[in-house]
Amino acid sequence: MEIATATLTTAVQAVKLVVSAYDGYERGRFMKTDEAVRAEIQRRCQMLTLHAEKLERDAHEKGHREIRQSLGRVIESIQTYQRDAQFALSGTSLSSHSGIGKLKAKAVRKLVSHDSASLNSLVEATRMANALAEAVSQSSEEEIQTMVAEWHHKINQTRNHFLERNMFIDGLIKR
Repeated sequence: MEIATATLTTAVQAVKLVVSAYDGYERGRFMKTDEAVRAEIQRRCQMLTLHAEKLERDAHEKGHREIRQSLGRVIESIQTYQRDAQFALSGTSLSSHSGIGKLKAKAVRKLVSHDSASLNSLVEATRMANALAEAVSQSSEEEIQTMVAEWHHKINQTRNHFLERNMFIDGLIKR
């Protein structure tokens, strides 16, 4: 089993573990479950940052300035996403957010589905990073730049999806 496959297998298992913890939302352990989801997102973001930093170094060594600059912007986006997960409105026990712990069953189901989609989207972003790492030695500079742009778009899409979760916490379950 090569490293990318092992990493992917571990990632899928981690997502399954976090998703299986959702009974916490149902049994009044909202803060603990919320913290676990956000911690998994932060861990995934750290992994993506490490991927991007390695790719950035490789681009620098090859003299691909535009790719290196694009990867710098990707790193900034990932770190912003990581901070969003760390400081999410529902993320502290001192939060004055009135919706915490008072979710109706329908809102809980929507939140579970939404968080699961956010975590799965991060797994897809990790797959894209692995594909990009493999393509660096086999693709042209233009192809790599396109892949970096697609990866950056995926990360921003994933981040925006995560930011929508507060509407479920607020009880606004219609999208």
